[in-house]
Formats: sequence, C-alpha cells, structure tokens
Amino acid sequence: MTATPHGAPAAPDRSSWSPPAGHGGRWILACIGGGAVGLALAAVWNALVLPALAPGLGGMVAPLLQAGGGAVLGACLAAAQGAVMRQAYDDLPLGTWIGATAVAGYLTALVVGLVYGVLAQRAVGMPIEMFVLMGAALKGVVGGLLYGQAQGRVLDRVVAGRAGWTRVVMVGFMLGALLGSMRWLAGPASMGPASLVIGGLVGGALEGLALGLVTAGAFRFMPPRGGPPAPP
Repeated sequence: MTATPHGAPAAPDRSSWSPPAGHGGRWILACIGGGAVGLALAAVWNALVLPALAPGLGGMVAPLLQAGGGAVLGACLAAAQGAVMRQAYDDLPLGTWIGATAVAGYLTALVVGLVYGVLAQRAVGMPIEMFVLMGAALKGVVGGLLYGQAQGRVLDRVVAGRAGWTRVVMVGFMLGALLGSMRWLAGPASMGPASLVIGGLVGGALEGLALGLVTAGAFRFMPPRGGPPAPP
C-alpha cells in the first residue's frame, strides 16, 4: 500500500492479485471430494437413516425431511471448499460459509424434489431420457441460483468484488447435473442402499469436478477486501 500526496494511505493495488500457487487445483479437488462425500451421505440419509427414523413416512412432512440430504451435501461441499478458501481469504467466516451453503443445499433439494414430483405425475409416456435431462436442468438452475446467491453474500464480506459468482456457479451446477445424470441414462440403476451410496459417490464426484473446473478461474477476479498480502 502506498501513500497519497496528502499523506493518506492509498487504496491497495488489486490489479496484481492472484490466488496462492496451486489454489485452482486444490479447489477442484475440494469440490470433487466434498461433492462425492456429500452426495453419498445424502443417499445414506434418504435410503437408510430416514426410513429407520420414520418408517412409512409420507404426506407433507416427507419432502421436508428428505431435503435434509441436501443440507448434508451443502455442508460437506462447503467444508471442503472453505478449507481451501481460507488459504486465500484468511478472514472467511468458515461457519457462516458452511451454514449458508447447507441452507442453500436444503432449499435446493426441497424445491427440486417438489417440482420433480409434479413433473413425474405429468410426464406419463415421456421418454426416460427426456425426463432425466429435465430433472438435471432443473437441479442445475435451482442449485446454481441458491448456492451462488448464498455463497456470494458470504463472499461479499471478504472480497472486493465477487465478479459473476452466481453465474459461474450456475454454469457449474448445470454442467455437473448433466454429467451426474449420465449414470441414470446409462441404464437401469439399482435402487438398493449400497448402489445408491456408490452412485452418490460417483455422481457427486462428477458434479464436483464440473463445479470446480468452471469456478476455479473466478478467484483471479476476486481480490481480498484488503488487497493482496504484502510480500514476505
């Protein structure tokens, strides 16, 4: 930081900002790992835990509880992401980041589950491929909007400008949802708990890979509020 002619400190030069070396690779791996673990645990919640806690669950309460898997996914993804982001933004409020992303995950799962249920009732005779792709597009748009906005509000506290975070997150979610849907398009999938968990690991890794690849470059345009750290 330099001083102005009047002696007041000038605004930090953010034009030279770049994330720490290796940040992009660590971010992509975090998205892959967080997505894989999160989606697998979400499958455990819906396939094993919830049926044990509330056998025969139905009615209006069912989607509210089933959406808890989305909160698990969001929390796992955010925890992995946050560990990497703290290396670039040491004042990132990790708890708030995880909480906001978990809420976005819950709302995404709730909205997608409700809308998908309505589509399933009206899609009689629709080719399964079209139905799966419609669901993937829905998940991508809703997830991208909710995750992007929730995380963007947290980023506003620590970055000088979050660039197009919501837009890049939405692109990443849409691409990830399409990639994740490939396991359903490849052929009939077993609905057993073990198969769902394995599918969650694979699907979550694919979705995380897409999200990480698309969003990794955004950090170049998101310098910290205080400007780049002084060189050692």
